[in-house]
Amino acid sequence: MTCSPVRLVEVGPDDDLFAGWCAVWSAAQVADRPDEAPRPAADHVALARQLVEPGGSRGGTHRAALAGADVVGALRLLLPLLDNPTVAFVDVAVQPAHRRRGVGSALLAEAGRIAAAHGRDELIAELDEPGPGTAGRAFAEHHGWSCDLLETRRDLVLPVDEGRLAALEAEARAAGHGYEVVSWRDRTPDALLADRALLEQRMSTDAPHGDLPVGEERWDADRVREHEAAVLARGRTVLSAGAVRDGRLVAFTDLHVPLDRPERAQQGATLVLREHRGHRLGARVKAAVLRELAAQLPQVRRITTYNAESNTPMVAVNQALGFEPAGQMSVWSRRLS
Repeated sequence: MTCSPVRLVEVGPDDDLFAGWCAVWSAAQVADRPDEAPRPAADHVALARQLVEPGGSRGGTHRAALAGADVVGALRLLLPLLDNPTVAFVDVAVQPAHRRRGVGSALLAEAGRIAAAHGRDELIAELDEPGPGTAGRAFAEHHGWSCDLLETRRDLVLPVDEGRLAALEAEARAAGHGYEVVSWRDRTPDALLADRALLEQRMSTDAPHGDLPVGEERWDADRVREHEAAVLARGRTVLSAGAVRDGRLVAFTDLHVPLDRPERAQQGATLVLREHRGHRLGARVKAAVLRELAAQLPQVRRITTYNAESNTPMVAVNQALGFEPAGQMSVWSRRLS
């Protein structure tokens, strides 16, 4: 189709148009995964406010594509401020009825202009792909983007089979003598904060990143606290479990639960320091957080996680817990000319 004339305007979380911006995301997510509730507008608003607050680890901006008075497209650009200074992360959504009319292309070109103005020359975007032939994949390929990382989505229907979980716990405990498992909610204990920062930094180097043009992130205690506060502000609670040896946190896992719609949780990061691998600590902390979830938030009926197939230890843990494939997420990049 020919390009429909659209007007691009900058929007912020307190602008009248931002409700329409959020509605575009909701409509796009419902079109792609009609059996799942989309992210609530309050989540987008909270993130937008964080991106314009000074002193944070990332900044960002938003654009709305208008056809007349209607918002038909949405752009969010995220800019790391402490590391990866050449990179910008791009989120684009188009109202399903306005797809293939040039709206997404206009927003993508705008993302490139903004990124270049901030000294960035690499764009990165994530695509949720429930099945083959998604609109997002065709759009990325049409614009010459490169698929640099592919992760399988797996879902776990709750409650977990007790026999399966107990067997996994027993095997993990037998392989991990000398390690203590601890749990917390929303805020890392002060005594473990420096170790948690190290684990987050290692996550940026040790987890599979395919061919993405990203480097090591810089984490310290302040950034961990910033991240925790940001998650809470977006209406989520986080259950965490970690493995401790000689007083040091050497592994962790997070599980994010949206409080307004707690039926579906999202697996956050899971990492075991390289020098402590081989003791089934990943399985042990994931089992521990599932126990906490059942005790504290029994409303959760499904957990979604994403893993690169090359991450065979974590894939094996998820399969042992009963996670089943439910699509994939692809991560794409494009270098600005």
